[in-house]
Amino acid sequence: MALVPLPLQDHAALVTGASRGLGRAIAVALSRAGARVALAARTQHDLADTARACVPGTAFPVVLDLSSVGSGQAAVEAAEAAVGPLRILVHAAAPVFPLQRIMQLSDGDVDAALGAGLAVAAGLCRAAVPSMLGHRSGRIVMISSLAASHGAAGSALYSAVKAGLEGLCRGLAVDHGRHGVTVNAVAVGFCDTERFRARADAAQRQRLVEATALKRIPTPEEVAEVVAFVCGPAAGVITGATLQVTAGSHLNNLW
Repeated sequence: MALVPLPLQDHAALVTGASRGLGRAIAVALSRAGARVALAARTQHDLADTARACVPGTAFPVVLDLSSVGSGQAAVEAAEAAVGPLRILVHAAAPVFPLQRIMQLSDGDVDAALGAGLAVAAGLCRAAVPSMLGHRSGRIVMISSLAASHGAAGSALYSAVKAGLEGLCRGLAVDHGRHGVTVNAVAVGFCDTERFRARADAAQRQRLVEATALKRIPTPEEVAEVVAFVCGPAAGVITGATLQVTAGSHLNNLW
């Protein structure tokens, strides 16, 4: 009996922020769907751990620091050297933003946030699109946040950057849909990651759970399955969209 091919068989992918949290879960999901995945992050040890969680022979760590526009080009070049011309780009790296009101931010804070949060994403897309045009096929997914549409206390800059990512997706979708390239954002609310557990105590976590329609928050693996679907052939007519993967927290004003 012939084996059914995996949906992403022979697709080359780059996942940023792949050392932990959502990025790690996404890398594992793409690997299990058949893709060859370049894992990009700053820490070799954590990337090696992600690689062990992937299907053997499908994961290739790429150690780099995504903090400037030029680092996007460097990441794509390193990824393509490891896995071949890219068909999939998932930008899941999440720089740390200062939780401060706008008048408390320095020029350096603003420059760093816009550089690491938005300019790097644009640089990654600029470098990845040519290979996708060559295939007449490609998938770009940006991990966004409910903060882009709802705002969050002390996070005006973060909200602006995430809204910018969603706008970048829409513009690229218009530019390159005719070339077979889809570009989407996946907006996540609170997710059960290490970072979330470190920042919220038990009482805060319970309050946020109660603010969701499903009375629970998504796991990284659940978000990753949505990303893998958007990267696959069944999502070929979804582009320029922001998918809310929030367990329904976007329906509640408590966000």
